[in-house]
Amino acid sequence: MKPNIFTIFLILGSLSILNVKAQKLSTGSVNRIDSLNLDTLNDLEIRLEALGKLMITSTDEQERLTSAYHFVKNFVKALRIENSYFYNFDTIKNISVLPSPDNVFRIITWNLALNNQSYRNYGVIQLNPDYLKTVKDTTNLRSYYPLIDRSDFIKNALDTTVSSEHWFGALYYKIIANTYKKQTYYTLIGWDGNTMMSNKKIVESLYFEKNEPRFGASIFDLKDKRFKQPLKRMIFEYNNNANMVLRHEPSKNILVQENVAPTRPQDFGHPETYVPDGSYDFYKFNKKTGHWEKQTDMLKEFDMQK
Repeated sequence: MKPNIFTIFLILGSLSILNVKAQKLSTGSVNRIDSLNLDTLNDLEIRLEALGKLMITSTDEQERLTSAYHFVKNFVKALRIENSYFYNFDTIKNISVLPSPDNVFRIITWNLALNNQSYRNYGVIQLNPDYLKTVKDTTNLRSYYPLIDRSDFIKNALDTTVSSEHWFGALYYKIIANTYKKQTYYTLIGWDGNTMMSNKKIVESLYFEKNEPRFGASIFDLKDKRFKQPLKRMIFEYNNNANMVLRHEPSKNILVQENVAPTRPQDFGHPETYVPDGSYDFYKFNKKTGHWEKQTDMLKEFDMQK
């Protein structure tokens, strides 16, 4: 039987019961992996690199799905290997590997293009074994958590908290850490190939509760009376042929967001027609409130080409 997208979900879901024994972590510390395991990881990386290319370049959707199926199976094997967290998978070009700024975990995401020009997102959160050794209450504690993309089924995405098994999928390219009242909130910036008509840029919030990852903390304050409380994530949809800037400016510790809008009044409410309008909003993290707060003053000294 040919594997389908739901079979791939089941394989990713199996990660949740594979609680690999934690070891010490130092990102890039390959010398902490014994020679036999390193050889195995090298072999798996070669397979994953080839499968990753097929997932992107094959003109046959079934071949892409089959490649994705085997990609996940081989990635599961890699995660089972002792000290696999130390391995960076550098040669696999279609995955994003982002360590958290505080070195508590890394989040790995990738996607699969479908014939309808949408994308299915995949991912995993892998915890730092050094961090795991410091956790006193180990209830629900795992060394990694699969991320299952259920974005199509989240009705109120701006105000919904979800688990790793009901993830609003994205390919992440930036992670920021902020602490408020002893709770660390991670801000993730990512891209989603939504449909053949539109893409999305996403600002996601992640935190850990009782040792489990939760996506959706109320930390995005748009200063908008339409919202009774800060949003749990921000989603910007725009035309598939356009590109919008959404990034973190580390020198000022701000989030910069390029505004998108319709070119014709009659297209208002149809985000697949939206394109950048040349203006920018930005957000600063307020340590007193624990929120990213939208600013009212003009953004200066910003190079949109970066």
